[in-house]
Amino acid sequence: PNDEVKIDTNGSKSLVVYFSQPETDKKDDMTEEEENSTVVIGDEVLGNTQYVAQLISEYTESDIYRIEAKKAYPVDHQQLIDLAKDEQKRDLRPAIKNKIANFDQYDTIYLGYPIWWSDMPQILYTFLDLYDFTDKTIIPFSTNGGSGIAGTVQAIKEEAENAMVVENALAINRDDITDAPSLVEEWLKELGGLE
Repeated sequence: PNDEVKIDTNGSKSLVVYFSQPETDKKDDMTEEEENSTVVIGDEVLGNTQYVAQLISEYTESDIYRIEAKKAYPVDHQQLIDLAKDEQKRDLRPAIKNKIANFDQYDTIYLGYPIWWSDMPQILYTFLDLYDFTDKTIIPFSTNGGSGIAGTVQAIKEEAENAMVVENALAINRDDITDAPSLVEEWLKELGGLE
C-alpha cells in the first residue's frame, strides 16, 4: 500500500501541519480530562490543537495536514499520558501513517502540537526527521494545560537546523481555547501574516 498522500495545494505555499489527540469525539457526558483536551464547535468535537490548526488554515488560506500515528494512540486519558511519558523517556519516534508526497513545494510550515510532559509529543520529532526543511520557515503553535510553549521552539530549531524557526510561537492554554479565534488572528497580525 502506498503510504504517501499528495496534498492539493490550490496554489498555496504554506501548510498547517498539526498533531492533535482528542480523548473523545462524543460531545455529551465528557470527563474533565476530555473537556480539557477538546472544544465543541457546533456539533463537532475537535481537539484543541486541531481547532487552532483549522483557524490558522482558514485565516491564512493555507493547506492543512494532520499527523496521524500508524499505531493509533489510546483515547483513555491515563493510558495516553503513560504512553506519552514512556515514548519521551525512551526517545521513541512513532511511525506516521501518511507521508506528504509534495512537501518540497511549501515554503512556510505552521507546526502545531499539544504540550505533553513539558515537550512536544514524540511523533513531532518523527515528522521533523522525515523531511528536509532547508530554506523553509517553521512557525510553531501549541495548546497546553499551563506549561506555555515549554522550550519546544528550541527543540524544533535543533531538529530542523536548516530551517528558519520563528521565535514568536503561539501558545494557547486550554482554559482560553474559546478565545482561540481572536488569539490566532492577533498572533497572525503580529507575524505579518494578516492585514
